[in-house]
Amino acid sequence: MIQKLGSEQKVVALIKFFSEEKHYLAFKDGCALFRTPHFYRTCEDIGRGDRSESCLGYWDKRLGDEIPTLVNNGCPVDIRNIENVLIYPAHEQQDAWLQSWCLIGPHNYFEQSLERMLNEFGAYFAILPAKNISTYAKLVSQASGMQVRYGLVQYSEDPLHRSLTVKDSKLNYQKEFRFFVGKCSKDEIQDKPLNLEGLNEILLNASTLQLKSSSGEITSCSLGHRTVVTI
Repeated sequence: MIQKLGSEQKVVALIKFFSEEKHYLAFKDGCALFRTPHFYRTCEDIGRGDRSESCLGYWDKRLGDEIPTLVNNGCPVDIRNIENVLIYPAHEQQDAWLQSWCLIGPHNYFEQSLERMLNEFGAYFAILPAKNISTYAKLVSQASGMQVRYGLVQYSEDPLHRSLTVKDSKLNYQKEFRFFVGKCSKDEIQDKPLNLEGLNEILLNASTLQLKSSSGEITSCSLGHRTVVTI
């Protein structure tokens, strides 16, 4: 089953960044990796890591966090021996394996984020034209045998709104678009690698990226290089 999550924003293409050339080439060959939200909660890489990923809050002593004081009916709860605390919305009891892309839309200002994305996520990129998004979802569904959902991430300053599809507004520069596979527990850490046959056929064969702003400025970069040029 494939489900498209609601979004009114127009899409020109999706772009996925890679930190190393070998990961980029493996992806083009069909090796697609889906990770769990708990991986990103415990990841400390700038841009990738998000302690509030699909939860209201996560604290872990091993990561240097101070465990917060919990109160139940006005009485403090003794959690001195607890190593970590995860608080998540009652309506979202399970997570899902996910894969992140970035959305390039008509004047969605992604060009303003390009240099930061290259520095935080890597200088190698794959581009999926909008017309092939549903085809990509079908490849994922066939390879996994699980339900696949996909759509644009929303952003909010309210921590009570955090979920699989809502992230902290400070990450809005990422213009994230996600594919979800199946369901997993909130503390799942095992990745889900998939082999997507024919993936390279639906990706754009591009070694350069050019983005035109609403003012007419053109921002560009080349595969494997973090340098961004604007004219």
